[in-house]
Amino acid sequence: MSDVSPEILSKLSELIKAAGSIGPQRSSGLTWLEILKGFTEFLNAIAWPAAAVLCVFLFRQQVTNFLGDVETVKVFGAEISRKIDKQVEQSAKEAQTKSNAELRSGPSKTELERAMTVKELAANATSGIIISQAESLSAEYERVRASMPPGNDRTRAMEVVVSKMRTIGQAFFPFRHEFAGSPSPGKRLMVIASLQVFFDFEMLDWLVQRVGSEAPFLQYQALVAILLGIQEKNANAYVPSLEAAVSKLGQFRNSFGSDTSRTGTLEEIERRFSDLKRASQKGG
Repeated sequence: MSDVSPEILSKLSELIKAAGSIGPQRSSGLTWLEILKGFTEFLNAIAWPAAAVLCVFLFRQQVTNFLGDVETVKVFGAEISRKIDKQVEQSAKEAQTKSNAELRSGPSKTELERAMTVKELAANATSGIIISQAESLSAEYERVRASMPPGNDRTRAMEVVVSKMRTIGQAFFPFRHEFAGSPSPGKRLMVIASLQVFFDFEMLDWLVQRVGSEAPFLQYQALVAILLGIQEKNANAYVPSLEAAVSKLGQFRNSFGSDTSRTGTLEEIERRFSDLKRASQKGG
């Protein structure tokens, strides 16, 4: 009886009480009405459980198939996540062997290829897999920055994290706006890394703001993203926006101090934009 619901037991108890209350002092018609009422309520209480059992019995094959499909989805999702992890780790291993100059040159050809592979994998998975990856990498960046003293070793470690971020960058791209306004610098870096592999001119002003407000490492990564954006095939359609952006970037030059990475990247942006503008004017 332990698996009988309290509601059914209650109705059964009421039915028994009603049956036991028949006596000479009471009208038999009224007594049997009470019994009938109790019996009806009892049947009503067991109707839904009985119907559920009957449905499961009649459609047991369909229920079995459905539960099997749910388990398959879980297993398939885990397999996709494992494959994405593999791509990310390959980028990390590659980044660890690069020189400082190579690390700072933006996404490599193999990173871009892996980013496309991850995008294709993610197309068959839930969005939660990529968001979880992005949050994990964002936290990893913040952990590295907080746990290591400033210097070349920390910068290299953070560059490795960026390489991993770029690997999921294409798949993450649809979620960039969700992270862009986050108070977490790691999440903002995730957006910047994504824009390094798939540029969005609508976020050009946001990138410029990063150069003016973030810590040096994020400033540099934002500059790299802008430099790559200027080299996009459709950049000539955004010359006015790029001109305004380059002008604003010039205002931050003095704040870079002796940091040749940021200064050199800004100078390269200015050269590339000058070439783009000149080519655009000739073409026009």
